[in-house]
Amino acid sequence: MRRIILTIILANLLFPLSSAAIDSEDNGGQLWFSCDDYDSCMLTEFHVGDESISKTVNSASPVSPEYFLVELPMTPSQTDIALIPDVIEELQVDLRFTDDILGVSKPDLKVSIIIAESITTIEFDGNSQFGQTNNAPYRIENEPINHGGDRLLWPDEEIKILLEFQIDRPGTWELNLRGNSYMFLDIIWSDNIQERDIDEPSSDGSPLNTELDIIHYGALVDDDRDCWTFEVENHEILRISFIWEVVPAEIEQNHGRPDLILPDRRMAPEPEMETISENGETRITWQWRALPVGEYDLCIGGKLNSFQPYEWIGLIAFEGLGPTSPEQFTYSSWEWEGYGMKASDFGVETLSSTSVFSYFVISLSVIIGLTIHIRLETTSSTLKYAVFAPGVVILLLSGIISPIMTTFDEFQGTDEKNLSELIDERLEQLWHASHPGTPASSRALHVGATFGMLDGDLLSVYLQADSAWPLDDGRWQLHIPELYDLNIENLIFSKVIDKVGINPSDDLLDSHSRNFILLAARTLILDLLILESLLVVEELPSSNVIHFEAEMVNSASLGSIQDPAWGTRPVDIPEGRWRLMQENLYPSLISITMLDGEVDDLEFRIKLGYDINHEFLYASESVKPVESFIPYQIVWLISGLFLIAGGVYYENNRRRGARRALDLILKDKKWED
Repeated sequence: MRRIILTIILANLLFPLSSAAIDSEDNGGQLWFSCDDYDSCMLTEFHVGDESISKTVNSASPVSPEYFLVELPMTPSQTDIALIPDVIEELQVDLRFTDDILGVSKPDLKVSIIIAESITTIEFDGNSQFGQTNNAPYRIENEPINHGGDRLLWPDEEIKILLEFQIDRPGTWELNLRGNSYMFLDIIWSDNIQERDIDEPSSDGSPLNTELDIIHYGALVDDDRDCWTFEVENHEILRISFIWEVVPAEIEQNHGRPDLILPDRRMAPEPEMETISENGETRITWQWRALPVGEYDLCIGGKLNSFQPYEWIGLIAFEGLGPTSPEQFTYSSWEWEGYGMKASDFGVETLSSTSVFSYFVISLSVIIGLTIHIRLETTSSTLKYAVFAPGVVILLLSGIISPIMTTFDEFQGTDEKNLSELIDERLEQLWHASHPGTPASSRALHVGATFGMLDGDLLSVYLQADSAWPLDDGRWQLHIPELYDLNIENLIFSKVIDKVGINPSDDLLDSHSRNFILLAARTLILDLLILESLLVVEELPSSNVIHFEAEMVNSASLGSIQDPAWGTRPVDIPEGRWRLMQENLYPSLISITMLDGEVDDLEFRIKLGYDINHEFLYASESVKPVESFIPYQIVWLISGLFLIAGGVYYENNRRRGARRALDLILKDKKWED
């Protein structure tokens, strides 16, 4: 143990960046098994210690097996706060046993992974039977971590791995190290609290002396109060902007109104507020008007068990010198611009509902007329049963039964939601997810699921397309006009009115409503984007009615650490293809600006990284355009009509022949005695 610790200390002196234990740097989640003895093992950031450790067992038997426990605590101790992933990216343990009977084998192995207060247990079956020759290391990938929703590893909390196994016969076990045994975690976020908390010391009683118009950096830790004092000169408008870095929702601080204390030590009046959420980063600007000149104090306060870095800057301005008030911001009516439509509008095919009514009328008329014709005039059994009967059956199936069934299929099913209902249900879910009391892991789970559909849920949507746009490879992407009629801003604000009971424009919004508005705007944009991109079919549909029905399964998500996206996918889309779609569809910029004051408004700015190649789109079996109940319905209908028409033609010819024969008989008077 002493030799390993000395090696680690030396490595930390030479490579000081390696002292965080686990972090979000490249390879920062790699933990290697390192030992110099059976009782001296640990998890390290690099390879140290012996190539392997071993122990000889002399007296074990099936009746009295010998128990072994190898403990591997992480060294050095954790210095950063880190976000633990939901799965172990990779775990490998190269443990072998050698005896005189079986040679090289593997015992049953129990691995306990302790992360802070959570324990994840994984059991591996060995191969201690005759004839078993698989002696590869124990290995798993993407194994769920049982963190119970507590995803954070705080400084000085431990990670430890326990290896437990039994030996039931004499021999020697060996644990191979130095790259052969390890655990990899994908740490997507970490930060050093002490290094970021550079604004200290400050407090209400001892604010830092500064200037208003310089950039200030710091971090709000726990329930600290960070305060500054500065001079404010003559002005008409005072604006103070805070930019809050993205952190996991578990430790996000409140972004409430800062305390601005006037020169007479009274609190400043209620300001107007502008909030911009851009790629997960939140910028909040508070604006006051016509405040007195003098020395001001500015304070922000935190809450326990929270941490979030920030930067802020202030400025003073006069009316007419640029857009310094909400009224001076111009907002156009934002409409969906088809971000998920990657097909070409050249060669568009218009879609409409199936023409079942005309089929029905034609078939019914022919059947009625033919029935009268057969009943009154036809005497040929061959025509009745070999021609007319099959024709009638074909017309009944293709011209009456099939159109009726197809018409029923074009109605919305009882278990389906239309787009408006789907969005309203999603907004309801997001309202609860954005509540301050919602556990961060629950928020990430529900927000990150595509349209809120968790693993095993059925996403069933009723859609109507007006056209199909061709892709370069001969497939088609369906154009849904309802997407372009959506007013996302009105839908979101209406939900706030419904929940809060007041119009948002009447007063400043509470923090829950503000968080909901920003979260809902971003999440709906991403949901609609992926839905539109999924509407790809191999063949041109015959109807404009689309049933989207997909069983959703878990998938790797994309987006911010706080609010991921597209974490579930249709079951028929392979994980690799879904990942390609994610990476190529996810916008490089999602900026949402919310004004909260005399005017309440939302502004959206979306930018895609580059044009997606049509090959990245996947024609999912979940997209089900309504098709005829009987395949090739029109072909069968025409066949039935031709069959009946042929029978009628033959019947008419037969009658004309009979009349001519009768005329000849009458002419020759062959019927007289």
